[in-house]
Amino acid sequence: MKMQSGCDFESVVVKAVKSGFVGEEIKAHVKSCADCREAAKIAHFFQINLTNEPPGKNLPVAGFVWWKHKLQEKNRAAEQVTQPILIVQIAAVIIFIGLLVWLLNNDSLYFSFLESGFSQMFTSIEPLAVPYVVGVTCFAFVCLTLIYTLRRLLREE
Repeated sequence: MKMQSGCDFESVVVKAVKSGFVGEEIKAHVKSCADCREAAKIAHFFQINLTNEPPGKNLPVAGFVWWKHKLQEKNRAAEQVTQPILIVQIAAVIIFIGLLVWLLNNDSLYFSFLESGFSQMFTSIEPLAVPYVVGVTCFAFVCLTLIYTLRRLLREE
C-alpha cells in the first residue's frame, strides 16, 4: 500500500503562486485544504524573498578564487617564516638603544667638544672597541630593517 503525503493539488497551487495568477477554484481549494494552504504560504514566502534578492553579478571565475586562495596561503606561510627574523630585529633595536645609552653615559667620551671627544676616544680605543663595533653593527642592522620594511609596505599598496 502506497502512503500519500499531502494533497494532490499542491503542485498546482505552487505553480499558480509562482506564476502570480491564482484562480477562484484554487483559492477555494486552498481555504479548505490545510496542506495546500501551507504549500501556498511557503511558495509565496520563497517567491517574495527570492525576487527581492539582487542577482549576483560579476562573480569571479572559480580558477581565480582558487589562485587567490593559494596566494594567501603562501603569504601566510611567508609571514610565519619571518616571525623569528622579526624577533631578532626587535632584539637588535633593544641592544642598539642600550648600547647608545651606555655610550652616552660613559664618562670617557665628551660629546660637547668634538675635538676632545675624538682625542679621548682614540686614546681609549681598547675599552670602547667592542661596544662601539656592536653598536655600529646594530645601527646598520636597524637601518637595513627599516629599509626592508618600508619596501615591503610600499609593495603591498
